[in-house]
Amino acid sequence: MPVFFIQSNRIFNHTVTIDNSLFSHLSKSLRIREGEEIWVGDEHRVRYRARVDRLDSKSLQASILETIEGPPAPSAPIVLIQAILKGDRMNWVIQKATELGVTEIIPLLTSRVIVRPPADRVRTARERWQRVAVDAAQQSEQWASPNLTHPLTLSELVKHVPHPSLQCALFERSGEHSLGSLSIDHTFHGTIALAVGPEGGWTQDEMRELLAQRFQPVSLGKHILRSETAPLVALSILQHKLGHI
Repeated sequence: MPVFFIQSNRIFNHTVTIDNSLFSHLSKSLRIREGEEIWVGDEHRVRYRARVDRLDSKSLQASILETIEGPPAPSAPIVLIQAILKGDRMNWVIQKATELGVTEIIPLLTSRVIVRPPADRVRTARERWQRVAVDAAQQSEQWASPNLTHPLTLSELVKHVPHPSLQCALFERSGEHSLGSLSIDHTFHGTIALAVGPEGGWTQDEMRELLAQRFQPVSLGKHILRSETAPLVALSILQHKLGHI
């Protein structure tokens, strides 16, 4: 059973109240019934095992049977800066990156981004991506769901991620160090920012901008990976070096 995210203000007197979209999912998609148990988690990294006591047409109430304090937030949080991909590829990267434990995902607008959400649909796109992340975090039993920012340009990155301890950008055939050669391990502390380009790759101007922002160019080897494959390989390498997988 997945761990469903709620806000701690939905808990009162050892009772969890669930309504809105999560209630609809539990009652209609999962067909939860009175007497069944569910797991929920809040923004304080606390999980609760609860028994459904009452279920009507709009909400359910569940009694808390067990409380589990989660581990502290990761000492080396990873921020994925992902150029927006077309079709379902962006959803797929967000889903898998969430499963791999990123703490934040920044959709990036670059020159070669094929699909650009119109100004009046940016909010809708962000909400859709956030739902994908939440669903993936719940299914993979993460302790928190990554934050999805609104789409940013390269020039806006420095304001949003002002002081990461390590900044990496994937460059194709750059002749630079491989990502796996970075000197980090399970003792590393600090934010890691990983930037991944679009289907057409970075332009020369964008590479110069990344270098100006002190991103370290790294590669994943001699072969060219698809834009939806590269971030997942890179995240797997980072999480392995940090001792998480």
